[in-house]
Amino acid sequence: MTGTRPRAPERVLPERVPGLNALAAGLSSGAPDVARFLPDPPTLAAVSARATHVRERFRLAPRPGAAPEHADLADGRAVAVVAGQQVGALTGPLLTLVKAAAAIGLARDLSRDVPAAPLFWCAGEDHDLVEVSRLPLPSPGGPRDAGPDAGPLLGNRKPVGALPVGVDLEFAAQLLGEGAGAPECPLDVETLLALSRGRSYHEAFVASMRWLLPDPQLRFTDAARREDKPALVPLAVRLVRERQAVRRLLEERAEALVAAGHRLQVTTEPRALPLFAILGGERLLLREEGGRLALKGGPEGETFDPEEVVARFESGEWLPSFSALTRPLAASVLFPVAAAILGPAEIAYWAQSHPLFGWAGILPPVLLPRPMAAFVDPTSASLLDRSGLTLEALLQGREEVLRSHGSGRAGGILSALERLRADNARELDALREPLLEVDPTLARPLQATRQNLDFALSKLLEKASAAAGRADETFARQVDRLLLSLLPGGQLAERVYGPLPYLARYGREGLVGALLSQLDWSLPGVQEVRL
Repeated sequence: MTGTRPRAPERVLPERVPGLNALAAGLSSGAPDVARFLPDPPTLAAVSARATHVRERFRLAPRPGAAPEHADLADGRAVAVVAGQQVGALTGPLLTLVKAAAAIGLARDLSRDVPAAPLFWCAGEDHDLVEVSRLPLPSPGGPRDAGPDAGPLLGNRKPVGALPVGVDLEFAAQLLGEGAGAPECPLDVETLLALSRGRSYHEAFVASMRWLLPDPQLRFTDAARREDKPALVPLAVRLVRERQAVRRLLEERAEALVAAGHRLQVTTEPRALPLFAILGGERLLLREEGGRLALKGGPEGETFDPEEVVARFESGEWLPSFSALTRPLAASVLFPVAAAILGPAEIAYWAQSHPLFGWAGILPPVLLPRPMAAFVDPTSASLLDRSGLTLEALLQGREEVLRSHGSGRAGGILSALERLRADNARELDALREPLLEVDPTLARPLQATRQNLDFALSKLLEKASAAAGRADETFARQVDRLLLSLLPGGQLAERVYGPLPYLARYGREGLVGALLSQLDWSLPGVQEVRL
């Protein structure tokens, strides 16, 4: 069906998003099998109530060592709305900006009741250098990575934030031109590239985010900041001394999640602690070996008495660094976190780690699923209008879109096939009693024949629908263009591309202005952002 008027911007509800884990889909709706693991409703009222309580702890005992720009957080005068991401090249995928925009929006609304600041947690201690250096760019054949060869980066154990940006920026600019033509906003492209030249990943990330989102309220904190480590040592010490209790809590929660049908986001080796030590410039996992502790990747055979590990943390010889399951605790040790804006995978691992808040004596923040953004350019918007297609339909994939279209286009033959399928089943059912009178052992062959015929006809029906859709070449081309633009590689473009190709075409204001003006932090699922 061809659209006759421009569509209103679309929203796809979480339960209609294919592949979204049940924890993320159910958090916003309060589904019982999710609420038992993540009990706080993701509402402004819940965040406001939590803010009153979390700031009190910091009022009574202000945290020393905080950065000057976070002094109001450290002494409880304000609360934090936290979002976070790895310090990816050129800010990483667009979902980084989406998270920050959602945090800005929630903090703004929360500030009507309680002083609040959006705080972006830069995961500069992560050592996955392959991930932070990926830089996919559009090309006629789909995403093309301008990042460096991944092979030599796989063994990295150094926190990535302090490492120099390892992406060939001139090569990236060349690939961008090859894939999308000469940029319409070359000054914005050059500005973003220039912000990474001669800088570390963390420095480039923060500088780029500040330029892209020049909101004076948005703040940044680095997980690797040395001045914050003394405040985190007591948490690390407890994780060492009470490792058996921590392991038991995490195992019990994992078993409960699996029993409820949820897949575990984080799986770790049984002997590992949810804790790293940074020493000699490397981030090494602690694990237990026969009652003693060892550093994975450290000197072969070297082990430590647990109290020796404690002493090294307390002396500052080793710096504590936290795993995905304990990182949420670290943020709430450092800041009065009233709310955390989380993506689907983050929601899943927070569900695993949630019992540790009670163990640590920390009130957890309210968790809010981040909105997902579908950035729709004018050409794609026009195609959606003309074709009558929706984002929800496209999310189902190419074959399903073509099948649905073909069902309408070739309704007569498809209806005949459906009737044939029903008639075969009915006639075989009618033969059941006469056949059993001949020989009772024919029951199973009859049932197998019925199932095989039904399966074969249903597959023929499915293939005929898709073929009818493909036969409409104009429609198929429209689908392919939309998928290439909005869902490259089968994922929303926000998970694939960074801001660079959008800056080239629309400039900073065209991209970020659209995001900030159209994104609603309170609406989970996929939101259409028209460029």
